[in-house]
Amino acid sequence: MKKLLASMAAVISMTAHAEDAQGIWTGSIANSLHVTVKFEKTPEGKWEATMSVPAQNLITKVDDVSVAPDRIGFALNKLRASYAATWNERQQAWTGTWTQGRTAPLNLKRTTEEAAKPKRPQEDAIAARPASYASTEVALDNAAAGVKLAGTFTVPQGKGPFPAVVLVHGSGSIDRDGSVFGHKPLLVLADHLSRQGIAVLRYDKRGVGKSSGKLKEATTRDLAADAEAALRFLRGRAEVDSQRIGVIGHSEGGLVAPLLASRDPGIAFVVMLAGPGVRGDRLLVEQHALLARARGVPEAAIEKDRTMNRALFAAMVEEPTLEAARNKAGLILAEAERKGNLPAGLGASALERFGTPWFRELLAYEPAPVLQAVRQPILVLNGERDLQVPAGLDLPPIRAALAGNPRAVVKEMPGLNHLFQTAKTGGIEEYGQIEESFAPAALDTIAGWIKSTVE
Repeated sequence: MKKLLASMAAVISMTAHAEDAQGIWTGSIANSLHVTVKFEKTPEGKWEATMSVPAQNLITKVDDVSVAPDRIGFALNKLRASYAATWNERQQAWTGTWTQGRTAPLNLKRTTEEAAKPKRPQEDAIAARPASYASTEVALDNAAAGVKLAGTFTVPQGKGPFPAVVLVHGSGSIDRDGSVFGHKPLLVLADHLSRQGIAVLRYDKRGVGKSSGKLKEATTRDLAADAEAALRFLRGRAEVDSQRIGVIGHSEGGLVAPLLASRDPGIAFVVMLAGPGVRGDRLLVEQHALLARARGVPEAAIEKDRTMNRALFAAMVEEPTLEAARNKAGLILAEAERKGNLPAGLGASALERFGTPWFRELLAYEPAPVLQAVRQPILVLNGERDLQVPAGLDLPPIRAALAGNPRAVVKEMPGLNHLFQTAKTGGIEEYGQIEESFAPAALDTIAGWIKSTVE
């Protein structure tokens, strides 16, 4: 009888401390980095999981998922990370440890899809209100590159033809809405402009969304050719005044927009949002340092990183071929690992990130000569709290390069970050936490300047 009671107690204990892992769970690594994990079971009975880290713009399937009634675990091999936890009945949570070089607590509590979804009031308002413009799915053709781009063309109601703009994205796998960190800033910008009487064309970058091509193989100049295809599309539309077509570019797009204007006098105006004013290698050294400081990295470590990046980027720019540049950069990264200035094993992944034609061209790109050749009206905006393209570093050389253009307007927007959100620190970790996708002050500045320029 005692044995039977003991067995029954064990069964009751197991039942009380068991949980179905299926569903959505949320928590914070070391109480600072918010994550969401969704566990699902396939029809074949296999467990899979997806991890989302909004502050790092990361949504990814995880590896090696293991699920039992009282424990869960998974790995993220590309980041050399793993998680293991047991079910805590009292806390109603998976209590466990995140390991990535070092360990940190991560407890996951159940949530819902709706609760896990970040608040985006501007996008919600666009979806809720009646449209005051027509929105059409369109196709663009960059025949020379064999790339077909998919986009959205929004045209104001009323009698045209209307002034129009092409929106050019920043770096990375960006779609027509500019989707990043749970925000859709290009959607918000396009909506605002089209409600102000301006037609807008925005498109999925090549290799993204419904557009063909391979983004990984493209350089900034290749992406500029895609933007030229968008301009050709607008010039062929009856709804558009071909004499009032401009380009708005954000970040890397802030390099593309003036480049197009410098060689196409038919472009009526340019808006450069958080576009670089200094050469790429110099910008990225300072960008890395500022972002590290915002994360609380000690100054000594920042200086070591700055020294390594200067050498690394110089090697990428100065060597005669990409292969030679990769070889020299590999030696620099290996030496940094040997000295302990770079975690072991990260040199190879850093080389894959830096050792590309796109990155090499970006490092060597000098904005000043292009800006000096722009004769059209140009509006340049940078956020005061932008840590990726800092106003203090980039606006002075932009002003100097545009000194001969009487129709240039250069402004620093108070309190705004790289995405033109109202921010506290400007750190990347804030991007996904901020509900605002595009500061109304910036939207009004852009729309007002365009209308005054083309009238």
